[in-house]
Amino acid sequence: MSNPKSLTIRKGKRQEKNKPFKYKKRHDAFKVYVTVEATEEKFTLEDVYNDMKISQLKDELEFATGIPMSIQRLSYLDEGELQDHTDVRSSDFVPGCIVQLKVWPMYQELIEAVVANEIDWVFRLGVTNPSDYHTPASDYMTKRARATWLEERGFIALCLAAHRGHEEMVLKLINSGVNVNRKTPTGKTPLHLASATGYGEIVNTLLYNGADINAEDQNGYSALTVAERFGSKVCSRYLFQFQWQQRAKDIKPSKKVPMFAHQYHDSAMPVWMRGGRAQIYFSKILKPGEFEGTALHAPKGGHHPSLAHKKLRNATYFRDSPDSNASELDDYFPDESGVLPPINKKKKPQIKRPPTYDEWLAKQKEIERKIALENKKQNEEEMRKKMEEEEKKKEETEKLGYEKWLAQREQEKLERSPRHSSPVKHAASSLGGADGYASSIGGALAVHHDGALRVYLRSLGKSKAGVAYEDWLNDKEMEINSLVRQMGVRAPPV
Repeated sequence: MSNPKSLTIRKGKRQEKNKPFKYKKRHDAFKVYVTVEATEEKFTLEDVYNDMKISQLKDELEFATGIPMSIQRLSYLDEGELQDHTDVRSSDFVPGCIVQLKVWPMYQELIEAVVANEIDWVFRLGVTNPSDYHTPASDYMTKRARATWLEERGFIALCLAAHRGHEEMVLKLINSGVNVNRKTPTGKTPLHLASATGYGEIVNTLLYNGADINAEDQNGYSALTVAERFGSKVCSRYLFQFQWQQRAKDIKPSKKVPMFAHQYHDSAMPVWMRGGRAQIYFSKILKPGEFEGTALHAPKGGHHPSLAHKKLRNATYFRDSPDSNASELDDYFPDESGVLPPINKKKKPQIKRPPTYDEWLAKQKEIERKIALENKKQNEEEMRKKMEEEEKKKEETEKLGYEKWLAQREQEKLERSPRHSSPVKHAASSLGGADGYASSIGGALAVHHDGALRVYLRSLGKSKAGVAYEDWLNDKEMEINSLVRQMGVRAPPV
């Protein structure tokens, strides 16, 4: 039964509350391997240092193996058990060494059954109270001691099952009465061990069966700290989610806040209020551009009394003031009889009627129509410019003279000819023009065309000496061309 497994163990400092956990690896740390004799598993501890105590090493082995510290027995180089108060240096640990981990004999079979995920086998080994399982030592226990012993075996089985990700076994152990919040001698709960190995479903199962999310071990690590320490994002997400759900349950609704006057009434009713000095309490909750038919439409407030006093003062003492008005002064000063005239109340200003929904919708459609029209004009302008550029290119092409165009065509034909670069010239028709060659023009021999003789010689290939028959014909043509140049013979035009 071999199930090799590797887990990185890191030693950090005690985390302060409300601060993210950050681990800094020691510069003098080295790696050691730990083999579990009962299950033949192998684990890796990467952050072991010479000053580490054996008790600290066992503490880290709980995260790596899931086996509580109380039943661990470590040995190195021999069968002697390492003492908790000694350190790694005194035990002669070297980088890459192998340490053996054994358990007490009464727990060896239980650990084998849990690691193998044999549920029936586990429950036959005394993990619940009462149980028929017994050992020679348990036969001499009192009833209370036996109950404690069975609870401890159930807790060890739960720790290992949570550490190895056996969800069905975890549920069955919890339903059988195993305490999910019991701690190892170093303060770790099954939730700590499941968070260290990254089994999110086990974490979720433990939380919803009463596991304490805030429980801390002797180093001050909570389950969330352990998940962040070992880089398990799935466990961190489950723990965060459960933590926020618990906080939401404890939140109490806030007390009622007193409302403003306009909040007690429907916004469609004219229930605005005026203050003692012409203030208006008025609220708009719509953003600009939205239909405002359902907003509060309070009338405009009158002039503030201080403004009225200012106008009266200006009209009384400063005749040149723009505020001075004879008709207004008559309202404030008595006539010759000493009786104050009645105050002419001005008509209230007309309140602007808010737009109806149809008016608002028509305005929005008009804005959209203008935008579409502008886009259409822009597209037409781009097409017009493109057509003008094409016409311009076409005119430039037509400006080329017919003779220049014809010369270009002849040059292109000559370049496309497969034998336009052949150095062979052709003699006059009277000197061997039976091959179908073109005559020379203006004193120069024209490029030859393939005649029947050349086609025939080309089909013959090469002679036994390795010379092509067509090359012989080319040599003969070269001789004829040289004779023509020497004799000064001009071939007649074709």
